[in-house]
Amino acid sequence: MQTIVSLNNISKAFGKSQVLKDLSFEVQKGQSIALLGPNGAGKSTALSIILGLRQASSGTVSLFSETPGSAKAMKHVGVTAQNIDFSPLITPSELLNFAISHYDKPHKKNYLIETFGLRDIANRRMQGFSGGERRRVAIALCFAGNPALVVLDEPTSGLDAKGQSEFQTIIKDYIKSGGSVILTSHYWQEIESISDHIIMIDKGKTILSGGIREIKTTVNVNKISFSCTNPNQFTKKYFLYNKGEYTTTTSDSDSLIIQLISSGQKFTNLKITPRTLEEAINIYRKKQE
Repeated sequence: MQTIVSLNNISKAFGKSQVLKDLSFEVQKGQSIALLGPNGAGKSTALSIILGLRQASSGTVSLFSETPGSAKAMKHVGVTAQNIDFSPLITPSELLNFAISHYDKPHKKNYLIETFGLRDIANRRMQGFSGGERRRVAIALCFAGNPALVVLDEPTSGLDAKGQSEFQTIIKDYIKSGGSVILTSHYWQEIESISDHIIMIDKGKTILSGGIREIKTTVNVNKISFSCTNPNQFTKKYFLYNKGEYTTTTSDSDSLIIQLISSGQKFTNLKITPRTLEEAINIYRKKQE
């Protein structure tokens, strides 16, 4: 596979503050990486080093086998930043014309307008645009150059549920076509929908790295819940009462439900719910400690 991004033992210090410590990971062609961690973990610094906006204190980094920030590397990259600002007097159409003029093989402007839902606002001055409208313009600009890698820093912040769903469809199609993604997001559903691998950092160090399928398979725990008015001894022993429901978690939900029925327990509203990605990650981390 083609390596798009390679970080090898990257460290970064600002004065006496050590922001990154021996951070290493790679992004392959067609791979989507979610870079996660609490505020101040070092995510933004790592992204800025990948894009050549900052220099690492030590370690090596390459982007398309080139120096990050170089013209050869950046012509293959699209970026949408967490914080965006546009002149209030410019239109999305004018911005897209300016952006695509800088690339050898850009997307056509009409494709970008239609794909990212800009038809009704393409020729309006951006003064008074909502946060969601500005975010749509930023994402369209990210894809203007027909990039092989997109770096998406909280890309759907400000978008409504419909916009988030449309964005996920676009990104999944992009990945299927061979595009690579580095994503930061606070939306777990978005992370699970788009990404195939998670790298979680805290205090500049990698604390978890693994495929989403691997993490969820390793955890393999379901939540079972039901309602009843007269719990028997089996229910009292294996289930906890919480907010009108009896609940438990198990790695063998089929067997437990058979035992529940065999115990003679009468119940309603039985639910079997897989653990969310966030819950699975927390369990997975504890198993690794």
